[in-house]
Amino acid sequence: MMRKILVFLCISIVSCLFAPVQAQVKTMGKTPVPPATVEGRVDSLNQLGFEVKRQDIDQALNLLHGALLLAQKHAYKKGEAISYLYEAGIYQQNGYAKRALSLYYKSLQISQVAKDTFNIARAKQQIATALKDAQKLAEAEELYEETLENYIALQQWNDVVNVKNNLGLVELAEKEFADAEAYFTQALQESQKRNYQYGYKKSHFNLGLLYLETGKLSKAKQHFTKALALDQATNDRYGISLAQSQLALIASHEGKHQEAVYLAITALQAARSINASQLEIEAMENLAIIYKGQRNYLLVAAWQDTLLQKQRQLFDLERTYAINFLDILKEKQDEQLAYEKEAVLASQKAEITYYALGMALVILLALSIITYLWYRNYLKARNANKELAIKNEVIEKHSLAMEALNKAITRQNESLEEANLMKDKLLSILSHDLRGPLANTKGILQLINNGLLSAEQYKPLLKELEKQYVRSLSLLENLLFWIKSQMKGDPIVPEEINLKSLLDKLIDEQEASLQNKGITVSNDVAPELSVVGDHEMLKVIFRNLLSNSVKFTRKEGKVAVSAATENEILVKIKDQGIGISEATLKKIRRKKYFSTNGTENESGSGFGLMICEELISRHGGELIVESQVNEGSLFAVKLPAQVVA
Repeated sequence: MMRKILVFLCISIVSCLFAPVQAQVKTMGKTPVPPATVEGRVDSLNQLGFEVKRQDIDQALNLLHGALLLAQKHAYKKGEAISYLYEAGIYQQNGYAKRALSLYYKSLQISQVAKDTFNIARAKQQIATALKDAQKLAEAEELYEETLENYIALQQWNDVVNVKNNLGLVELAEKEFADAEAYFTQALQESQKRNYQYGYKKSHFNLGLLYLETGKLSKAKQHFTKALALDQATNDRYGISLAQSQLALIASHEGKHQEAVYLAITALQAARSINASQLEIEAMENLAIIYKGQRNYLLVAAWQDTLLQKQRQLFDLERTYAINFLDILKEKQDEQLAYEKEAVLASQKAEITYYALGMALVILLALSIITYLWYRNYLKARNANKELAIKNEVIEKHSLAMEALNKAITRQNESLEEANLMKDKLLSILSHDLRGPLANTKGILQLINNGLLSAEQYKPLLKELEKQYVRSLSLLENLLFWIKSQMKGDPIVPEEINLKSLLDKLIDEQEASLQNKGITVSNDVAPELSVVGDHEMLKVIFRNLLSNSVKFTRKEGKVAVSAATENEILVKIKDQGIGISEATLKKIRRKKYFSTNGTENESGSGFGLMICEELISRHGGELIVESQVNEGSLFAVKLPAQVVA
């Protein structure tokens, strides 16, 4: 019985002592602030954090964190929701989409509890935008529609315009062009009615994108021109660069190459004036496309070099920015941990001081109080250790992300080195393998034109000219196909092609070489066999393989062409040539660039097999090479029964 009384007495005394201690800890070092003043301060900190986030992320996070703590302390739910909303925006702009999305949902949940309709709509709008950026279009569309209803009910007409423009972009991404046009048109009309200049300009720009996508160049040009005029009126260099880039593409499509070049260069200058690297890259890509349309491949190559340099600079800047942002995050985590530790220490000091004063009155309860304090501190320490472990795990994840970033940088550097080697190879071929034959041709033609050679003397030279012409034409065609494939500008144009007829024409092209070497080519492909693919690309593939077989087949030799079909089409070209050594086969499998002279000392560029493999790969096929030295080689092209563009 005494034990029960003692326990009850201990509990009563501890409760009486602990209640004022808790109140003291909560208010220690704080001056009570009237609610109206607290709300105004929280709103002010949030707004200031939002305004400086693009200039100083560290300061923005400090301001938002201060606003959040103050809002939580005084149970100001609206301010707390806005703090999370703006903090999520910082994570979103720095590429931490998952972290941003979790904070947007937290802001939405708090706003729903507080029944804050306006901030519910804002949170939903940001979540929808994040989902749209992640290509989750159906979910984004549903949220945008809910947000639109909220803004209409609140009569927030500028936000209504923004949401309709975003809904139009979702429909445009889903190829629902009629619905996209309806949303953009509604946004345009509402902007004009409300005198909302940004929405009016954005609606014109979006309509331009829609009509450009659907091939209505005249309408697209009208809307981009209006958007450009609005941007010029406000000196919005970012918008000016965007609009001029699109107008440059339209001018290029219309064949107005000089105008297209002028617009693209003007867009590039506008982007450079505000250090908008991504817009600079877009303008450079447009210039490369425009000069490609003019077949000015020297300027295409020059702009591609400039583009590579800019992409490298942008990559370095983004890497530095990512590292700095990770440092800021780590610093904020350390500050948060220090704040929590300081709060624990302050609480402990207050409790110990208070209990020391009471020990004179309740000496018999000292052991109970010490035991209680020890257990309570143990729980806090355990919770603090858990939080510390979680933060360490986050830091470790960031370290892994940095390691992955470094690996990506290494791969990018390797890709750039390969691009430089390829450029050197192209220049070497252009200066030697093309320039040499052309110089020889000029010399021979001068001798003939000046009458310095008799008919018997220049007839063999004319045959040599024919060989040089065939080699130069083949090299030039291979180079052009390779350059076009690297620029990714030529899609596959599939059509049904009779395989035997195609091969017969290509064999006829080799007639001069076949007669000179006395080589017989048999085409055993079934007359009814057809393949679906790009006609020009297949010609390049089989012309190169036939040319190689003739090149490496001895005089009076044979080349056999055949085909088999099962689930796929297998075209075989077998020769009785000198064969391929194991070292050369390794080079072919590793896609190395090399060239070997033929049995009659015929030369080549080293690009033939490389181009064949790339074009076959684009058809979803495979090149198979089998060979034995002095016994001949087999080149087999495996193609699917149907090729999808």
